[in-house]
Amino acid sequence: MNSGGKIFSRFQAAREVADVNLIPVMNLFVTLIPFLLLAAAFYHVSVIPTSLPSQTDGVSDTASDDVSVTVNLLVEKEKIRLTASSATLDEETLSELTLEIFKKKDGFDYDLLTSALVEIKRRYSKSDTVIVLPADDIPYKDIVQILDTSRERRTKVKNKEKSEPLFPVVVLSKKV
Repeated sequence: MNSGGKIFSRFQAAREVADVNLIPVMNLFVTLIPFLLLAAAFYHVSVIPTSLPSQTDGVSDTASDDVSVTVNLLVEKEKIRLTASSATLDEETLSELTLEIFKKKDGFDYDLLTSALVEIKRRYSKSDTVIVLPADDIPYKDIVQILDTSRERRTKVKNKEKSEPLFPVVVLSKKV
């Protein structure tokens, strides 16, 4: 019986040692979870709304008297070439809209691009699409600036900044 009692006490001692103190682990999680939630608040994702090019069969939903153009911006390392295309205008009229904006030391002249787009929008108010065709070596910040410039014009009126939509449908495509 003595030996049986010793065996029983060993099992009882082993069972007492098997109880783990979880309070330090719980304290770690209580402090770690709010820290992770606070850190996640500083991570912001931005999205630039663009469209993908699509192929249509040439059937238009608009009336034939509504003249609109599609502006094409071919972005190269040293210049932006602005051209226009339309199903209703002739080549001579479209060639008048062609403009080349050369890069300066401090970057492209976005004010000149804005004024050219404003003029096209003034002449063809039904136009709403611009296709941006950047070369492979164009920095991302330049592409974003061109997209923003073609989407809307920002002006100041009585110390308040106002935005006027130019070409809300921006298609980002690849230069072929």
